[in-house]
Amino acid sequence: MRHRLLALAGLVALAAPAPAAEPPFGIWIDRPHPGEAIFGPQEIDLAVESQEPLVVEIRVDDKLVAIVQRRPFRYVHDFGYENVERVIEVRARTGKGRIATARVTTGKIAIDEEIDLRLQQLYVTVTSGESRVLGLTRDDFRIVDRGDRQEIVTFERGDVPLTAVLLLDSSLSMAGPRIEAALRGARLFLEGMAPLDEARVMLFSDRLLRSTRFASERAALDPVLAGVQAAGGTALNDYLFMALKDLDNRQGRRVVVVFSDGSDVHSVLSMGEVLHKAQSSPALIYWIHLQEEGETGGPPSFTSSWRHVARNREEFLLLHQAIDASGGRVRAVRGLDELGAAFVEVLSELREQYVLGYYPSADLGDGTWHDVKVRVGQPGVTVRTRGGYFDY
Repeated sequence: MRHRLLALAGLVALAAPAPAAEPPFGIWIDRPHPGEAIFGPQEIDLAVESQEPLVVEIRVDDKLVAIVQRRPFRYVHDFGYENVERVIEVRARTGKGRIATARVTTGKIAIDEEIDLRLQQLYVTVTSGESRVLGLTRDDFRIVDRGDRQEIVTFERGDVPLTAVLLLDSSLSMAGPRIEAALRGARLFLEGMAPLDEARVMLFSDRLLRSTRFASERAALDPVLAGVQAAGGTALNDYLFMALKDLDNRQGRRVVVVFSDGSDVHSVLSMGEVLHKAQSSPALIYWIHLQEEGETGGPPSFTSSWRHVARNREEFLLLHQAIDASGGRVRAVRGLDELGAAFVEVLSELREQYVLGYYPSADLGDGTWHDVKVRVGQPGVTVRTRGGYFDY
C-alpha cells in the first residue's frame, strides 16, 4: 500500500505545472567603451532588457551621480580633464526586487613622446562685401599676437584636410519637412568632401539620437541620415561642447557645422562654459540658423524650465560670441529651400580659407590669453579668424 501511495504522489508531482519563467532582465553600458579615454561632458548610454519599470543608479568612481527611472536610460556626466581611468557602475532594480549590474573601466591617453605644440595655425577667411577674396599671397597678411608682429612660417590655401562634425538638431521642433531638408543638406556636405577629409554625424535633441564614428567613406556616414524621427527638447550647449571635445585629438582643419533653430532649453552646461571651450579649441563653429517667419536673428524672448527671458537672451548672445571667437560665422536660413545651398556654401568657404602658421614670440606657457589679430594690406576687405588662444 505504501508503494502505491508513493507512486500516486509521483504522478501528482509530474502533473503539476512548472513555475513560469521570469521575463529576461539585464543591463549593459553601451557608452563609454572599455579602455576609451574620456574627458569633459560625455554621455553614459545604457541598454536595458526588461518588461518591468526600473530604477537605475549610475556611479562614477564609486560616487552616485544620477538616478534614472525612464527610457532612454542616458545621462550626460562631466568627467573633468584629468588623464585618468574612470570606473562606471550601474545598478538596475525592478519593483519586484530583481537586480542587474554592469561595470566599465575607461582608459587614459598614453603619452609616449613630447610634441611641439607651439606652432599656432590660423584659418582665415577674407571677404569683400558678399564675395570671398582669393589669390592673396603670404606678403598680403600680417599677424599680431599680443601687440607684437609675428613671422608667418607656413602659408597654404585649401590644401589642409578637413575634419568636421555635422551637429544636426533633431528635436521635436524640427519634425517633418525641417529635418528632411536638414538631412538633404548634410548629404550635400558629405558628397563634397575630398578623399582625405573625414566627418562625424551627430543627431541630437535632449539626448544623442544617432551618431557615427569619424569616417571618410560615405558608406559609413549615410545610414544614420535615413528614417530619422525628430523627438524631445534641445540641448544645444551640451552637444556643441561634446562636438568640440571630440575634435580635440583630430588632425587638420577642424569644424563643427551646427543646424538648429538655436533655442536651447535642456542643456546641463551653460553657454558660458561652451564659450570657454570654443576659445581654447582650434575648431571653427558654423551655425546654419533656421529662423522662424518674422524672426530678425536677434536674441529670443521666451522662458524655459531652466531659464527666464533675460538668461535665454544671454545664452543666445554667448552662442554668437563663441562662434565669433572660433573664426566661424552664422549663416541665417529663412526658408527650407535655402538649406542645401547653406551647407554647400559653408564647405566652399572652408575650402577657400588661407592657413597661416607662426611661432609666437612671447610663448610663456602660463595659461594666459593671447589676443590675435590678422590684417590684410588691401582696402575694403573683412578678415575673419579665431580671436586668440590660451597659452598652455
